[in-house]
Amino acid sequence: MKWIMLSLLLGFSSASQAEAVDLSKLYEVHTDFDYSDLVVEVQGFKVPTLAAFRGWVLMNRKEKEIQEGYKYFLDNGVKEGIPLHLILLQGTDWRLSNTTVFNLPDKKNWDNMVRTLLFIQEHVMPKTGLLIPVSGDRSKEYNQHAGGAPRSSHLDFCALDMVPIRNISRTELHKILMSVYNKVGRKNNMGLGLYSGVRFHIDTCGHRSW
Repeated sequence: MKWIMLSLLLGFSSASQAEAVDLSKLYEVHTDFDYSDLVVEVQGFKVPTLAAFRGWVLMNRKEKEIQEGYKYFLDNGVKEGIPLHLILLQGTDWRLSNTTVFNLPDKKNWDNMVRTLLFIQEHVMPKTGLLIPVSGDRSKEYNQHAGGAPRSSHLDFCALDMVPIRNISRTELHKILMSVYNKVGRKNNMGLGLYSGVRFHIDTCGHRSW
């Protein structure tokens, strides 16, 4: 297929080759442009869909790395309650930062995120319900743009900023999270950050709260 497309681009395609390639989508006219296929709004945050992630993977030729990482997480007990592509999401203001939407972590840090996800699955989601990541792995450039701490655990693929799917008050959410922190936070090396609205941070790379 790659050779067929290359020959088309170079102008040397035969009629039979052209018929083998569906070019109809290049000629479809759309005037009602929106982000509905690429972005879903969750609690006021614009989150990339799986379709957007797939496009990023293909455009950057990261299929092998993504497949390997996906298998690694599932093999280590991570469930699919959290959309796994979003653990690679740098943040939701990427359009303003001149950086990529997603970031691939170093393999040496994969265990950090496995540990964090298993903690969230066991101790947090049973009380909050389903959670959607709005920031996961970050490059140094994105972290600086986002105002993250210079030694942020996002840089070590250990942290997730999340929002709940269900409607829950900020007061109730913070009560739940502080209860988890006080009961099992220390022994799990839990970091907890409480932000405006219902956005919050969890990592397992240092017991602290803010």
